Amino acid sequence: MQTIIWDHPVRLGVAGERSINGPQDALQYLNEMPQGGWFFERARNRCREALERGEALGLSRKAFIGAAIESSFPMLDDDIQA
Repeated sequence: MQTIIWDHPVRLGVAGERSINGPQDALQYLNEMPQGGWFFERARNRCREALERGEALGLSRKAFIGAAIESSFPMLDDDIQA
């Protein structure tokens, strides 16, 4: 199985100490998070779709960023813009 990664990782933590490189990493991280709201569910669904179909990678990344913001996890600002 080929590893699917995003063009730019999402770096979480005050200093970006945890790097989320793609939908598989994102799903693993979401499983560690407390259950969230709408963005959490959207991120899980988008990441699963990206892994199953290999498409809409940008949407899965944006959905994961939304879930991280919704859960108030610190994230490097440049990752939000990319």
